[in-house]
Amino acid sequence: MNKAVIAIIVTYNRKELLSKVIDAVSSQSYPLKKILIVDNNSSDGTKDLVSHKISPLIEYKNTGGNFGGAGGFYHGFIEAEKYTYDYLWLMDDDFMPTIDCLEKLVSNSPRGITQPVRYNLDETCAELSPLTYDLSNPFKINPKGVPLNKYLKDLVEKPEYIDIEAIPFEGPLISRDVVEKIGYPDPRFFIFCDDIEYAIKAKRMGIPIKCDLRAKAYRLLVNNQSNDLLSWKGYFMLRNLFYLHKKYGTNVFIRYKPVMLSIGYALSCIMKYRFSQLPIIWRAFWDSSSLNNTELYKPGVKRK
Repeated sequence: MNKAVIAIIVTYNRKELLSKVIDAVSSQSYPLKKILIVDNNSSDGTKDLVSHKISPLIEYKNTGGNFGGAGGFYHGFIEAEKYTYDYLWLMDDDFMPTIDCLEKLVSNSPRGITQPVRYNLDETCAELSPLTYDLSNPFKINPKGVPLNKYLKDLVEKPEYIDIEAIPFEGPLISRDVVEKIGYPDPRFFIFCDDIEYAIKAKRMGIPIKCDLRAKAYRLLVNNQSNDLLSWKGYFMLRNLFYLHKKYGTNVFIRYKPVMLSIGYALSCIMKYRFSQLPIIWRAFWDSSSLNNTELYKPGVKRK
């Protein structure tokens, strides 16, 4: 008997990419129960595009505002509760699975969370999910360990699965029992780290997180978080990273590490004459304790 899978696609102002994603997901060799399109109130004609694709399989929900990826997935999880399901399959609007991606993910009726391998359109591996996510070592600037794309380069014989400790919400298959244990993603993150927090919670509950090397998908956009840090997204990257350290750090040194990270990044910005970044760093640090969702740094807001 087939397991019931609901795909949740979160989108915002990328209707051309979304169209490709919908076509790829609806053409899966493994039949889906439902495809939920969660639209963060796009203004580019996304609703009209989806209206031409609506079917008994595809459902459209407009959140009524831009709640970011975190808020979009939060709304998606709620919407999925209208149905009985065995798995949720999460993705954004630039994740394009190969035709048998879901079939591979579901084939062994996995427990926990299973991530496919993402590739760029030029066939280079884009799977950055880390093998470890260390919130215990205060001397590690970045808690992310070796990313999967680097690990796979040196691997001669590749197994079917590799254990990982963090995921993106770009393709993971999440079993129903995980949702029942962890709940929904935290919408306060807006963007960045909502997926990592979900993985941290899973790991601490003993829930397995694996990457299925047989399951393949493509990123339609190249990931460039260096540029993101200097854009409006930088506030959320810093705030949310600081929050993870403060909330999930296993010792006092980790929980206070955001102080040193803030100082270090501020000094780096001063040396590079990026003075406009300084108030962003300060506000990100200040807001990180409670994930205060500062409207000031959301896209489309004019800042003085």
